[in-house]
Amino acid sequence: MFTFDSLPQPYQTLCSLAVLLITTLLITAFLTGRYQAARHGRMAKALELPQSALLIGVALIVWLSAANSTPLSTLAALTAFGIAFGFLGDLFMANVFRQSNHILFGMIAFAVGHVLYMLGFREIAVQFALHDLGSYALALGGAWLLALILWRVLVYTPQGGAMQYAALVYALFLASMAAFALGIAVQRSAFLGLALGGLLFLLSDTLIAAQLFAKRAFPFIGDLVWATYIAAQTLIVCSVPLALSLL
Repeated sequence: MFTFDSLPQPYQTLCSLAVLLITTLLITAFLTGRYQAARHGRMAKALELPQSALLIGVALIVWLSAANSTPLSTLAALTAFGIAFGFLGDLFMANVFRQSNHILFGMIAFAVGHVLYMLGFREIAVQFALHDLGSYALALGGAWLLALILWRVLVYTPQGGAMQYAALVYALFLASMAAFALGIAVQRSAFLGLALGGLLFLLSDTLIAAQLFAKRAFPFIGDLVWATYIAAQTLIVCSVPLALSLL
């Protein structure tokens, strides 16, 4: 799941250290932060964005050091650009650019990243001949059902406006990305980490929608949003060196 054996040295060690540092930052952000009721979490925000930045570095190293001259070069490039748009979305969501519509811009950036990820998943399916349409259909049905249940439980309110239905459309879009990864994993179990990443992304974004559109909250929901998000991004990025090791 986190193997970098397909990378030459010293890049193998650098990527392993980067993932270890991301994990350390995640734990440190929780342990050193102070609980803030306004955002229902205690993670130190200053330690969150560097985690995404480190993942961009990992994706670039994998692409340029090992994948660039292989059939998976396109996958590595798409993943690197996908995490870059994810980081841009992080910056918007943190309102670094002081935009009045920062949440909208953040969602757009994330959506672009998800499209790039799905194009990358297509490269995996092509290179490893994972063409069983039944597996993808079953995965799509299951992911959409999960998205509908999460939306109905966490986001929907009888008094809610149109935005909660926009959140449902976005959730189904995310579920489609997760289903693509799940369909791949059904056919090649080595990619179970990739599927888990897609499903964690769906959970993270649904929790955000619950906060924004249903005003739902519980203790540490903010921390759970970030933890599931960064875990999802890490699993997706690390699927590229895994794919390289399977060539």
